[in-house]
Amino acid sequence: MSSASPEPPSFSTVPLARQGSPLRDLLPKLGISLALGALFLFLLRRGGMPLIPAGDDIAAVRWDLIGVYMVVLLATHVFRASRWRFLIAPVQHVPLREVVLLNWIGFFAIFALPLRLGEMARPALTKIRRGVPISAGFGTVAVERVIDGLVTSGCVVWALVALPRRAVSNPIAQSLPYYGALAVTVFGAAFLGLVLFLWQRALAVRLVDWTFGLASKALAARVSAKVDSVADGIRSIAVPRLAFGFAVETVAYWGLNAAGMWILARACGLELDPGHAVAVMGILAIGILLPAGPGLFGNFQLAVSVALQLYCSEAVVGSKGSVYVFLMYATQALLISAAGIIPLYALRLKLSDLLRVDPVKG
Repeated sequence: MSSASPEPPSFSTVPLARQGSPLRDLLPKLGISLALGALFLFLLRRGGMPLIPAGDDIAAVRWDLIGVYMVVLLATHVFRASRWRFLIAPVQHVPLREVVLLNWIGFFAIFALPLRLGEMARPALTKIRRGVPISAGFGTVAVERVIDGLVTSGCVVWALVALPRRAVSNPIAQSLPYYGALAVTVFGAAFLGLVLFLWQRALAVRLVDWTFGLASKALAARVSAKVDSVADGIRSIAVPRLAFGFAVETVAYWGLNAAGMWILARACGLELDPGHAVAVMGILAIGILLPAGPGLFGNFQLAVSVALQLYCSEAVVGSKGSVYVFLMYATQALLISAAGIIPLYALRLKLSDLLRVDPVKG
């Protein structure tokens, strides 16, 4: 595809693929997600962690370190967004500033919408803003998700093998070694699938065209074109310069993430080593992949609580641990929301605009 960067179309004049209100389709998913959130909160309380920490525990927080944590968190959020420029580069050049803003809007959509419906936001944004096919955008997201899954599940497996753990009675905590091994296997297989798909791109397109052509030539042409476009979105892993750049900034992103969690632990009085912070980060990252309600509320708190139970006593988890979970969630929610909402409205967009884009026609 051309690497030329066309002038971005005006947001007020870009036609949307579907003009019906997405709210009607969203309501059933919202109901399911709220039920899941309630279940996660029930499991959290059953594990002995209050949702709101005690006042005495909050009073003991080192607020100077909270300031340091916020700076590290902001840097983490920047690297999380900026590395996407290496993935989209084979499809089209997008300026760094726009890469960051569009990704911040996308991260907010993932955070705000139930059942990870926000994953649609970034492909929709690049379609609206730059005319990039939705399928190519999905290809870039697939690469990002698979690589992140490999990194975080690898962190979980390493932590469970290398770090001494407490004996726990929580069945969720007890199942973490199996969950971690399963996650590594799944994401490893997914990465291999991406490589094989890219390697045999032409064959994959021909097979799709032949299979769907048995029913309809027109349908076959449309689906095979989408498959070919998805391959455009994953081409970056075959370009050494782009793959290296993405890998470096991915390491920076996850390294800063773990460092921030360690700093926050020190601020809350938790005696966690940097290795423990890596474990918490990995378990949280895998935990929030599960379907959840708006704000990832419920499974976020449960994932961090389960991670802390592996290394801290029940009393510590229920006191200082509750402050740790509360502040981690509150600060991340504040940053993700502010970084997403401000550019969203500056670009005269609404979340409903992103849900109206038709992934089939796009």
